[in-house]
Amino acid sequence: MEKGTMELSRICEAILTSADLSGMAGLAVGIMAGDEICTGARGYRNIESGELMDADTIFHCASISKTFTSTAVMKLVEEGKLRLDDKLVDVLPYLSIADKRCQKIEINHMLSHISGLQDAGELGWKAGLTGADALKSYAFANEVTDRPMLGEPGNCTPMYSDMAYDLLGLVVQEVSGQPFETYIKENFFDPAGMKDTTFLTFERTGGSLSLEDIDKAKIAMPHVKDADGKIVLESMFPYTRQHAPSSTLTSNVSDLLKWGRYNLDKKAVSADSYEKMWTERVNIPDKFAMMGMGWFIRHENGHMFVGHEGGDDGFRTSFWTCPECDAALVILANTTEAPIEPLTEKFYMDIR
Repeated sequence: MEKGTMELSRICEAILTSADLSGMAGLAVGIMAGDEICTGARGYRNIESGELMDADTIFHCASISKTFTSTAVMKLVEEGKLRLDDKLVDVLPYLSIADKRCQKIEINHMLSHISGLQDAGELGWKAGLTGADALKSYAFANEVTDRPMLGEPGNCTPMYSDMAYDLLGLVVQEVSGQPFETYIKENFFDPAGMKDTTFLTFERTGGSLSLEDIDKAKIAMPHVKDADGKIVLESMFPYTRQHAPSSTLTSNVSDLLKWGRYNLDKKAVSADSYEKMWTERVNIPDKFAMMGMGWFIRHENGHMFVGHEGGDDGFRTSFWTCPECDAALVILANTTEAPIEPLTEKFYMDIR
């Protein structure tokens, strides 16, 4: 356990001690309330080597990535470089989707998962692409161009879509004139003081994404339960550059609390943009929450919480802020489908 007030320490300790380590290799937790921060960790960074988890360990953060992509879109709107009602095909004129309903997709539809675009299929971790052209090349992939849409843009059943967010990342890249990762770093990571955060995970390992090199870099190793219920290493680390905007942020609890603080202080974009992002638009039934624009919204114990959760091969993550309490929570676990929901509930119930 690291720094924090007695109250935060109590909540953090309760989360850590109640974590079901039969269902995960390890986890790191961070809680912030006002200027106070408490962090801690349990379990293993690598269960096979027996190396323990540390509160500063770097994790694959999965769909927490989308909070950066959506906020980048809103920043470009504020800069007058983009409009929420712009058509996707006008912003990316080279995009060719076989389903003609794609002509009606607006940027705001994609932010709220009502574009009609399907979710990504296999995220292609085996490809492990790292080239600067990966994101634009994704726009020409069969998964994007050939798959039928699921409904009329703006008037369809909400469908959570990594594909939509990867294309939004390409929008950020094309409209800003910078690589997606550069725009995010210069506009969010750097001003928020997030020195341990990147979308270019391969740079941590000298360009390799092998489990051996991930391990050498002291990044949290991905785990899964095998057929016998034993926790073992996953076969690969979840990274390929075309899915950066939806999925491949790597960070730690301290840096993500800085992201929480930056947003609670409404420094990333204007108050008007936060109102748009944090206003309920649609219900995403399989996520048990309402969706604004890129941020999930939940009402628990008389408070509104805004944030995002994520899950990929080898990882399960949770990031929530409570504007009314000036508080934030980060839980990062390095096991597929790790049971972290009850831990998040403790934060909802105990934070004041």
